[in-house]
Parts: sequence; structure tokens; C-alpha cells
Amino acid sequence: NWFIPHAAMSFRGRVVIQFNIHKNGRITDVSVVSPSSIDAFNRAAYQAIIGWNPVEPLPLEYPEPMAFFTVTFFYNEEPPG
Repeated sequence: NWFIPHAAMSFRGRVVIQFNIHKNGRITDVSVVSPSSIDAFNRAAYQAIIGWNPVEPLPLEYPEPMAFFTVTFFYNEEPPG
């Protein structure tokens, strides 16, 4: 679901998004917590998460009603480390 924008042919950046996945696989509370200066990168990353909704349900054994995720999208950059 991640459609890399044309801007990635010329620019670099990263976008950090946070969200919750509920027991039934529904994604909620999606927010861009560290945006790129390239708006097309922000939109593409956000739409990748929204377009993934819903996902597979959490395992029945998972003890909480939802799981919190932080995902970083890298455009022409390597993850640190």
C-alpha cells in the first residue's frame, strides 16, 4: 500500500507515524509524529497505513485490547544502525 511519490526520485527524507491496532485488526489514531519537509512523503506514508486498514486481528493471546505501533518510512535514506 505504500506508493512512493515521484518526489523520491530527487529528494530524501523520512516520516514517522504512530497508530493503534485493535484486537479485531482495526487501525485507529493514525498520526504523523515526525513529518518530512516534503509533503508528498507525508501523504504517501499516511495513506500506506490507512490503506492497510483493517489488518489481521491481534492474536487471541494478546493481553491488551490494542497494540501501539511506531513506523518510520525512509525515502532514499538508510535506517540508522
